[in-house]
Amino acid sequence: MKTASLLILLLAAGPAAAGQKIITFATGISPEAQARLVQSRGGRVIKEFSFINGVLADFPDGAKTADISRAPGVDSAEDDREIFWLASEQPKPLEAAQAEIKALLTGAPGGVQTPAAPISPVYVTTTNAEGRTERLPWSLVRMGAPKAWSYTRGKGALVAVLDGGVECTHPDLAANCGEGYNVLEPGTPPYDGTGHGTHVSGIIAGALNWSGMAGMAPEATILPVKVLNSSGTGKVSQIIEGMEWAVRRKVDIINMSLGAPEYIEAQAKAVKAARKAGVLVVCAAGNFAGNIGYPAGYEDSVAVTAIDFSNKLASFSCSGPAADFAAPGVRIYSSYPVNSFLLADGTSQAAPHVSGVAALAVGLGIKGEAALRAALVKASYNIGLPPEQQGAGVPLPARLAEQFLAGR
Repeated sequence: MKTASLLILLLAAGPAAAGQKIITFATGISPEAQARLVQSRGGRVIKEFSFINGVLADFPDGAKTADISRAPGVDSAEDDREIFWLASEQPKPLEAAQAEIKALLTGAPGGVQTPAAPISPVYVTTTNAEGRTERLPWSLVRMGAPKAWSYTRGKGALVAVLDGGVECTHPDLAANCGEGYNVLEPGTPPYDGTGHGTHVSGIIAGALNWSGMAGMAPEATILPVKVLNSSGTGKVSQIIEGMEWAVRRKVDIINMSLGAPEYIEAQAKAVKAARKAGVLVVCAAGNFAGNIGYPAGYEDSVAVTAIDFSNKLASFSCSGPAADFAAPGVRIYSSYPVNSFLLADGTSQAAPHVSGVAALAVGLGIKGEAALRAALVKASYNIGLPPEQQGAGVPLPARLAEQFLAGR
């Protein structure tokens, strides 16, 4: 995420927690048998992940993952790796970021440097019949979201945002925040300590309340799932736990603006299980200008690259054969703590645009992973980039609405 002048890259893998491993088992291996197998290797089960037939287990420090993976009935055994954001600069405190965006909007000294032309506006102002105004990200106007709002605003769509939490008291999110879950501290609210999850959620479902800004699907419901702490770090097991919680809540879409460069078998199985359950898993491609990371790179997820105002691949965006769609990810205006707004860059911002279009499709009555994916492809516009940079193209709400009208 880029906080004004700050570009925060997506996650990269770090050291594993000592002794903790994620183990998945073959079909038919019962939870009791799983526990016995773990115990036979000197470990103990900490958490069960029934939807991937797996567990998180704690082993003595000397236990070797390779030895466990060769045990009868084990499909995979991996260290529970820690993941974290990498930044070109140290992240700024919320107060500093808020002061910077205020300076940008007012033109006061201390605002961020203006990037080279052509650039997007800070936001696009629209006015309703009563003369009240709303600030829309340029991307929503470019993609034709307001043209679709006469037919769908995403009402009824459930979108789980797996991130660092969401500020659900924000005026532009309060009406659209539903049940949440804090994986790190169960029983406590999924509060946002970084601003990232709040920004992502505003792009998806900022309310059309004529008081601040609006998102792609302004009547969709956000289910905030906190899987990263206030430093932007978490573990693979926590992301899997968050996904399982969301699947059990029968969400339509999971948005994950997070990632790591390595393939992780247990996480791949979690994405596959979510897809099998009918959930569209939308993921940011990555911000390190290389090959698409994970979970975006898994076969069963939807990988979203970032484009700029000129419809070019953003300089930071990862790309590759796994790309499914492209969406705006440069100078995106959205909600931010505390009751504030911010411009930000990243594939973290591109992915929620696609999640928002999918939510609009749910509002039209399109349900299920396969149907949503097909609707996004059909609504996509080829912007002239190679397939590895844009996949099927940019899914447009306006096209989605047109197809809905044609099919009635």
